[in-house]
Formats: sequence, structure tokens, C-alpha cells
Amino acid sequence: MMRPALTALLAGALFALPAMAEAPLGCFARDYSADHLRKNPNQHVAALRLNFHNAPGSPGPVVDVIGRFADQGRARRDGLANEYFTQSAFCMDEGRRTSCYVECDGGGFAIRALKGDVLEIETDYFRVEGGGGCEGMSDLAEPGGGKTIYRLTRAPAATCRGVE
Repeated sequence: MMRPALTALLAGALFALPAMAEAPLGCFARDYSADHLRKNPNQHVAALRLNFHNAPGSPGPVVDVIGRFADQGRARRDGLANEYFTQSAFCMDEGRRTSCYVECDGGGFAIRALKGDVLEIETDYFRVEGGGGCEGMSDLAEPGGGKTIYRLTRAPAATCRGVE
């Protein structure tokens, strides 16, 4: 039997921990300006939309991703300039952070921060598709290794319409 003082100490420690991370719900968007892309000539993503929502039968939130490749960097090299891409991922809490994963070993991203209406995600591999299947056409991570961070802002639902 646990002593009352120890029980109180453990209960206090449990309640002192920060709440587990949760995936945000709603639409987040980023459109990179021509000036930004000119200053970052290797960047291959020109626009990105993330639509987080609850899906029937899913244990956690789902995020639908749609974006457009830039006419530069890897996108131009791979013949994907100005092409649109999509992907869906399942999100789950992992301690103090939420991560979203693509089926078929398609990688994922972690939610780094949600401060007000600004969402930051981080990935080193997140496969995106142009039409379906497990092969994928490219990924969100910028070439050169390491993590790629995207900063998006909460947007009206209409901004993510069609991303579901």
C-alpha cells in the first residue's frame, strides 16, 4: 500500500506536467512570395496548405496536405515545376509533441510549435503524391539533409477547400 505522502507527491508531479500536445484543427496556409523564392533559389515548395480535421474511424486527427512546387530548385530539375501535390497523414500525440505520418513508409512531420495562429512543422522526409499510390513524386524536405521547417498561418476554411 502506498503511503499518503508519497501518493500526494506522485499525484502532484503528474498534474505538474504540461498537457500533451494535440494536433490543431482547421486550415493553415503559406504562399511564398516571388521575392522569398528569389532569395532561396533551391526552395522547391511555392505554396502549402494543411487541413487538420477529425475523420470517422481514425483514432486521431488527419491532416490533408496540398501544395504547389516552385519553378526552381529540385522541382525544376525533376520536371515538377508548378505541379500540384497532395498527401494525407494520420496524426498522433507522442508525449509532448504531435507527429503526422504517411502510410507506406512515406515519412512524416512533427508539429514544432503552435503559437496563436502560427504553426511550425518540421520534417526530414514527407512523401507527396501527384495522383495516388505509394510511390510518391517528391517530398517536402529541402535537399541537403537536415530538417526542413515550414511556418504556416491559420487561414479561413475556404483556403483549404479541396484539401480533404
